Amino acid sequence: MIRQGWPYFEEWPFPERWVHLDGLAIHYVDEGSGTRPVVMVHGNPAWSYMWRRLVPAITGSGHRALAFDLMGFGKSDKPNPDLHDFPHHARIVSSYIESLGLRNVIMILHDWGGPLAMQYVIRHPQNVAGLVIMNTFLTSDYRLPPQVAAKITPTIIKESSINPENITESTMEAYWAPFPDDEAKKAYQAFPRMFPDSPTHPSFKPMKEIEQGLPRLKIPTLVIWGTGKSAPTYAERVTKMIPNAKLTQVKAGHFVPEDAPNEVEKLVLGFFSDNLL
Repeated sequence: MIRQGWPYFEEWPFPERWVHLDGLAIHYVDEGSGTRPVVMVHGNPAWSYMWRRLVPAITGSGHRALAFDLMGFGKSDKPNPDLHDFPHHARIVSSYIESLGLRNVIMILHDWGGPLAMQYVIRHPQNVAGLVIMNTFLTSDYRLPPQVAAKITPTIIKESSINPENITESTMEAYWAPFPDDEAKKAYQAFPRMFPDSPTHPSFKPMKEIEQGLPRLKIPTLVIWGTGKSAPTYAERVTKMIPNAKLTQVKAGHFVPEDAPNEVEKLVLGFFSDNLL
């Protein structure tokens, strides 16, 4: 199953793999032969392309690297736009881990990949060996300013960068490729509405479950936070909520793996080594 019209992307030599979840074809990368699986989950409006430099670093460290595209993103199928809510996306993440039979996983999470995967982590901590969290939101009171929400298109990946000159035109073509028309763009347009603004919002209950579950975690955790354009206040709050979590601030924008790939690679591999993962 190959998406017609998708160009070749620089630094993206990985074979396409597919798993069918909830009636949708979910695209993923699965590289390396290590026994320890490392699952990377992107956020909005990115796709697994964001992990392209980290995948070979992880496989080179003797681990198995997996990165999949959320439904509606990357090469994964586009669902009915009404399905873009927390419960459906979180179920896809959990089903992905379970359908591939992954055990003792290390999770690397960014942006919306954080809460959507953390529901699995909170419910199945015994199956998670390590946790790396980058610029995300894990509490029910997090709000996105309307002026920021209005700007969320793939363009923000470069605009929010500390080093925009390092993000090439071909890189941006890769980030725009999943959204060729207005129907496809409904995926990234839906996510700002997924922040809970009341106790009856579909995201409120699962976000509250995550928030209340963080202090019970006994999983080695590294928090990598790009603070080049924002204060570390929220990062410090989240780090304090997770027992023994370590925070490392990076001079980068929100999309840390894109803005500071070499530093992220060094920190992730160091985290593996320090915790014997």
